[in-house]
Amino acid sequence: MIYAARGFPVRLENPHVVDGQQVWVGVAKTGPDNVTLNSSYAQRDSIDYRRSLGNSIVNLARVIPNGVLVFFSSYGLMTGCVDTWRDSGILQRIEHHKPVFFEPKQKGGLQHTMNAFYASINDSEHYGAIFFAVCRGKVSEGLDFIDANGRAVIITGIPYPPRMDPKVKLKMEYLDAVKSQANVRNLLQ
Repeated sequence: MIYAARGFPVRLENPHVVDGQQVWVGVAKTGPDNVTLNSSYAQRDSIDYRRSLGNSIVNLARVIPNGVLVFFSSYGLMTGCVDTWRDSGILQRIEHHKPVFFEPKQKGGLQHTMNAFYASINDSEHYGAIFFAVCRGKVSEGLDFIDANGRAVIITGIPYPPRMDPKVKLKMEYLDAVKSQANVRNLLQ
């Protein structure tokens, strides 16, 4: 395929073992209780949002076989959701369907956690396992969840960098300056 308008003259593709009809991609706008699933900064600390997200995961864990990966936008959000679910009994309902594993913040415990996750998926007494991890974390970068290890991936929100981060502020200032220069050039033409 040629994407000349986008600056990509060549596109390389390899055949994949998964047929396009075997993949479903969708957005869940609301949870089972009709609460909006909005993981924006303003909403993600809402108890109603966290409970609705947890109840959605309960329902998915019940019907999806094998390994399920759930990615949060940050460790803080993952911890906050899990704390809310533990206090409200939602975590126990998830664990009723699948054992739950958590991405460790420290690199040292990752291999042990991954081995336990894989063992639970292969254990005939379980309907698989569920792994809570963080976008741009250790689990999302470079690990391969083949076949039964990753039957579903749930992303709970987009991991935008903090707006007040010094690198983000510098980039925004640079882009504003470039935009201003482009606008001046357009006026002079």
